[in-house]
Amino acid sequence: MATEPSTRERIITEAIRLFGEHGFRRTTVGEIEQAAGLVPRSGGLYKHFRSKEEVLEAAIDRHVREIDAVRSVLDFRPLGDVRAELTLIARWGLAELAAEQPVMRIVMKDGDEFPELVQIVKERIVERGTEMAVAVMERLLGEAGLAVSNAAAIATISLGSLVNYRIQESMFGTPPGGLGEDEFIEAWVQVWTTFARNASAVDETAAAAATTGVIAND
Repeated sequence: MATEPSTRERIITEAIRLFGEHGFRRTTVGEIEQAAGLVPRSGGLYKHFRSKEEVLEAAIDRHVREIDAVRSVLDFRPLGDVRAELTLIARWGLAELAAEQPVMRIVMKDGDEFPELVQIVKERIVERGTEMAVAVMERLLGEAGLAVSNAAAIATISLGSLVNYRIQESMFGTPPGGLGEDEFIEAWVQVWTTFARNASAVDETAAAAATTGVIAND
């Protein structure tokens, strides 16, 4: 049975939603309290946070913890099947990108006023997510026996397609090409399994050619 979120968590969730919809400056403490189920302008928010800025910091901290939790799950992955692992990665990635959209809307609305916020989000969320994608891609390629020197570029491309899906869905209300999430994930997985299979075939051909050359020289 799911437990009800605490008052503190409700404040964070509703504050981020309101910041994204109306902007950080234009959202009042009273509006946050009302949305979180508290009496407006009663001081309920200040029992948990000293300011709106602290609420925003707590939201970023919460999302960073969620990213770390995802990474631990992906590292554990007792699947032993590349296609299944890629499907899991895509689903987790899209879920996390959806969860961070309210924070990204705040950056887009108020980034000019809060350059420090842009930097924090870049370092703690965007770069952290990219590092995780690179680590996962390097591991998968290594397990497939592929010595790919540009794993970071490949990871950036794969992550970028997931990001683009969520951004278009968030901005326009519909996903790119009208693709449902399951259909998109299936195609995404197919692209990367095909890439791995073809890259493996190229490596095997190169290895065979090198072996043949050595024998011929002997």
